[in-house]
Amino acid sequence: MKYATQEVIEKATVLFWQKGFQAAGMRDIQDALDMRPGSIYARFKSKEGLFQLVVEHYVENSKAKLNAVAEATSPCTALHSFFTQALINPEEYRFMRQCLLVKSITELDVIGEQGKQAVVEGMAVLQQCFASIVSRAIECQELPTSTPVDLAANWLQNQFVGLRAFALMQHDNAAIATMIDKVLIDLKTQWPINRTLNAH
Repeated sequence: MKYATQEVIEKATVLFWQKGFQAAGMRDIQDALDMRPGSIYARFKSKEGLFQLVVEHYVENSKAKLNAVAEATSPCTALHSFFTQALINPEEYRFMRQCLLVKSITELDVIGEQGKQAVVEGMAVLQQCFASIVSRAIECQELPTSTPVDLAANWLQNQFVGLRAFALMQHDNAAIATMIDKVLIDLKTQWPINRTLNAH
């Protein structure tokens, strides 16, 4: 992020989070960053270059928050708070309920190779963060020792993505809170035994 100030990237993050990559035109970018086209291209090379920095910034912020959950005295309690803060927020920030990375997945064909790579790698980084949370919760005896870490991490990440889509469309915060509670309850339950079906 050496070519950009934190403030500029944060403004661009809000823009892409609200509009998506394709819908955010150069005029939108100019207005959001308060920069002339020449300055934008000189600094970021292209719209795709700016978007890549936005994704990397988003992933780093998300990683820091998830790592704080893993390092908490009670990872499950911290995870509940993390979900609540991400999914229940003022109406003007409703767009932030949706995951920027998941939103970008629908645009992989148009965001350029560097942007695409940043999105894919970002999802993998956050999956590892969820794995760290599960591992720490097991260490803290908040989850059974039989909990399959990688499988639970994948499930947890998928649940979070689903919750974000639900929260984006939901206006009843109590309903969102109930769903968050349900995910934490399900995380602590027994996992099904893997079965191999014999071919006949």
